[in-house]
Amino acid sequence: MEVALKIDHINKYFGKRQILHDISLETYTGEVFGFLGPNGAGKTTTIKMIVGMLQIDDGDISICGSSVTKNFEAALSNIGAIVENPEFYKYMSGLDNLKQYARMRKGVTPERLKEVIDIVGLTDRINDKVGKYSLGMRQRLGVAQAIMHNPKVLILDEPTNGLDPAGIKQLRDLLRYLAHETGICVLVSSHLMSEMELMCDRVGIVTNGTLLSVTSVEDFINQSSDGTTHYVLEVSNASLASQIILDHTPLQANQANSIQVLDDHHIELGLDHSDSANVFIKDINKVLITNDIDLYNVTTKDHRNLEDAFIELTTKGGN
Repeated sequence: MEVALKIDHINKYFGKRQILHDISLETYTGEVFGFLGPNGAGKTTTIKMIVGMLQIDDGDISICGSSVTKNFEAALSNIGAIVENPEFYKYMSGLDNLKQYARMRKGVTPERLKEVIDIVGLTDRINDKVGKYSLGMRQRLGVAQAIMHNPKVLILDEPTNGLDPAGIKQLRDLLRYLAHETGICVLVSSHLMSEMELMCDRVGIVTNGTLLSVTSVEDFINQSSDGTTHYVLEVSNASLASQIILDHTPLQANQANSIQVLDDHHIELGLDHSDSANVFIKDINKVLITNDIDLYNVTTKDHRNLEDAFIELTTKGGN
């Protein structure tokens, strides 16, 4: 993958108040990058600086190697963006709206318009007036407008706001297709953690104008936890089973972190995140059966998600 967007030590001030604090990150072609944070964290301010709507006070931003401050037109030619909500002439059809935007871009052919309309799934409704479109359809029309000139970077600011579950899924599938199948770098800002967990390959976490972390979704969830998955074992005799496990399994071998008797029939066992965890559970099952203890059920006590990890990180960060 190639670097599509590079943010290099940018700062932003509104008067004497510093809004962004030395933010640096890189995003790559072929990925969906989530720019995540609570409302007021600095996401939209950063995006407006990327697309040239706000001045960069310190640092620089480059798109596909072209500096926004030194080579603005070249940098912006590689960007498609929807900042806040897409705006269209509601009395005109979707197709006529796209034709109006195409006049502002060089080299957008009728064939390319047809292609992007098909990509966003609006072929059957493109001749309808935009005033009849649902919010989800208008968002997808906005994506068509943003990618008609074949940009390398697509930027969407809070694109799922107000969408129903079906509209969110359609947009998510579209953005993942654009990144993974066509090689566009998709940068999405949002405060909706559950949706970003399904959509993004990597995430950058920003709060109070400070970038706290940039990593893959999976690594972020795991790294912010204590590295332990908690299992609850339902057994015929919890106290005896606990002692048998302690006596017959290699807890000292850095596989199990803790064991606790919850009640007469339930044990909580903490295992390190590893591919061997399931094997370890099978070994425990064999040991218990050998010692005439019945194992009825094994469940994970909880499942950490992006929201859990985000709250933990931002709380540590003083938010």
